[in-house]
Amino acid sequence: MQSSPKPSHEGPDGALPGFVAVERDAPTLDGMLGSQEGLTTSICGAAKLTSWDVTSLSEKHSIFALSRVMRTESGAVSPEEIAEGMRHNPAGLTRLLPPFAAVRGDEQGVTMVADAMGFRQLYHSVPDAPGAPVLSTSALFAGWIRGAELDPAAVAVQSLLGWQLGQRTLFRGVEKLDPGAVAHLDAEGVHVAATARKPEERMSLEDAVTAAARVLRVSLEALLDDHPEAVLQLTGGQDSRLLLSAIPKARRRGLRAMTLGVSGSGDVTVARQLAERNGLRHEVRGLAALDGLTAAAGWDLVQRAAMRLDGMSDPIALAALTVAEGGFDQGVRISGLGGEIARGFYYVGGVRERSFTRKDATTLAAWRMFVNEAVEPGLLDPEFSAWARATADDEVASALSKGGDEWFRATDELYLRHRMQRWAGVTDTAVGAQRTVINPMLCQEFLSIASRLSPMDKAHARFLARLQMELDPELGRIPLEGRTAPIATAYPTPWRSAVGALGTGRRLARKVGQRIRRGNRPPAGGSVLAGKVVAHWREHPELLSATALSAFVRPDWIDSVIDGRLHPRPSSVAFLTNLIVASGGHRAPISRDVRAGAQ
Repeated sequence: MQSSPKPSHEGPDGALPGFVAVERDAPTLDGMLGSQEGLTTSICGAAKLTSWDVTSLSEKHSIFALSRVMRTESGAVSPEEIAEGMRHNPAGLTRLLPPFAAVRGDEQGVTMVADAMGFRQLYHSVPDAPGAPVLSTSALFAGWIRGAELDPAAVAVQSLLGWQLGQRTLFRGVEKLDPGAVAHLDAEGVHVAATARKPEERMSLEDAVTAAARVLRVSLEALLDDHPEAVLQLTGGQDSRLLLSAIPKARRRGLRAMTLGVSGSGDVTVARQLAERNGLRHEVRGLAALDGLTAAAGWDLVQRAAMRLDGMSDPIALAALTVAEGGFDQGVRISGLGGEIARGFYYVGGVRERSFTRKDATTLAAWRMFVNEAVEPGLLDPEFSAWARATADDEVASALSKGGDEWFRATDELYLRHRMQRWAGVTDTAVGAQRTVINPMLCQEFLSIASRLSPMDKAHARFLARLQMELDPELGRIPLEGRTAPIATAYPTPWRSAVGALGTGRRLARKVGQRIRRGNRPPAGGSVLAGKVVAHWREHPELLSATALSAFVRPDWIDSVIDGRLHPRPSSVAFLTNLIVASGGHRAPISRDVRAGAQ
C-alpha cells in the first residue's frame, strides 16, 4: 500500500516553517503548537518570538527569512542586505520578488514584512481588537492562540469561492497582512503601517511591449546566472512560453524543463514540441497513482495540506500535487504565474471602458467566480446558505468597488489584489518549504506595466501576444494548447479574429454548461482523493460531528455521507476538511447565530 508522503520540512502540528509572536507574559504556547522539538523562543522587549525551521540572517539578532526567494528581478539579494533592511527600513524590502517575507525581533518588539503583492502569507490580530495580540506565519495558530471564533462571513465566501477575498481569514479578529505593509508587535499591541499605492500614467502598447521584454530578459538572464540548474515549469500555454522566449537561444540548449500532465494530452504535446525545438532536457510526469492510498493515508495527506494552506484554499488539489511532485527533483523552479494579470482574466465580450453596477458584480460572481469551487447544493444549512450567498455577493461587489470606477480595470484589480494574493499566493506559500518557486512576471516593474495598459490592449491576450513576437517570433508562430498561435492575436486579421472569437465562445459555452448543470470541475486526482477522505470519515464519523460544522452544515446531509447514501463533490470535501482543521479539535468556539457575522 502507498503511504502518505511527508513534507520535507515539518514544524509544529505539520505547519510550514514559520513563527508566532505574542506578548511576553502571554500564557505558554506548550501544547498549542504541537511538538516542542525544534522550537526556539526569544524575548523581544515586551514580546516573545517563537520560531521553527526558519533561516537566520544574523548572528547577533533574531532576524529570519520566511521565504526561499530572496531576489529582485535583477538578481539575488544577500542575507546581509535583508538583515540590514529589517533593522533600518523594513518597508524597503517590499520590492523583493514574491513570495518574500522576513521577521525581526529585538528590544523594541517584533516586526514582520512581506512583498508588495502580499504573496507570502503573513497574519496578525486586528489592531485594538479585544483579545491577545499576535503576529504569525499561520492564521490557524493566530486564531487558536486568541481562542477566536470562526468568522461566518469568511465561511460564507469560502463555501462559494473556495478562497478568501481581501485580508479576511477564517477567524474573527485575525487578518492577513496587507500587500506592502509592515506589522509590529510591542507593549502597545499590534500596529500595521500600509504603503499607499501611487497612481501611474498610462502606457502605450508599443512602449509596454518594449519595457516588458527588457524586464523579462534581464530577469531570466540573472536568474540563470544565479541558478543554472533551475527548472522551467513548461506547459502548452502562453506564460511559460514567454519565459522560455526571454532566455537567449544559446542558453536554452540543456535547460531543464518539467511538465506535469498525462502523456499525449494537448498540454504535454505542445510542451514537448517546444522542448525538442529548443534542446531542453524535458521531463514529463503524470499524477502518481492514488488508488493505492489507504483511506487513513488519504485523510492524513489532505489534512496536512489544509494545515499548510491555513484552511483557505483547496487541500485536495494541493495534496494531489504533493503526490505528483514526489516524482520530480525539488529545487529552483521558474514559474509562469503572473501572465494572467496582463491579459484581462475576467474580461468577457467586447472591451471598451465603462462604468459598472452591482448587477455587473453579481453576474461576474455567478458566472465566473462561484463555478468551480462552490460546495454542492444541499450541504449548507438553508438559513446560512441564503445568508452566505448574499454575503459573498456583497464581498465581491465591495472588492470590485475598491478597484475603481471603470469595469475592466476593476476586474484587473480583483484578479491581482484578491485572486492572485489569496488563491495563488497561499498555494505558493504552501509549497515554498519544498522548492524555490521564482515568478519573474510578478516583479513590481512587470505588474506596473500591466496595470498601466488600457483594457483594450490587454483584451484577448493582445499585449502578451505582442510581447511573444518581440521576444521570439519563431515560437510565436506555434499554436498554443487549445488556442491559435500568438501571432494570430498579436496581429489579427478578419479570419484570425473569427477563429479567436470561436475559441473564446467555446470556453464561455463550457462555463455556461457547467453553470446550468450546477457542477464544478475537480482538480486533477481530486475525485480519487476525495473518495479516500470520505471513506476515512465513514470509519471515523466523529470528525464530522465537529462544532465547526454544526453551525453551517445540515446534519442530515452529514448523515447521508456517513451512511453511504451521498458521495460529496471534491469541492465539498475540501470545504469540510478546512473547517475541521480550522476548528483545531474544538479549539475554536463557533457562534451558532450566523447573522452575528454581519456585525
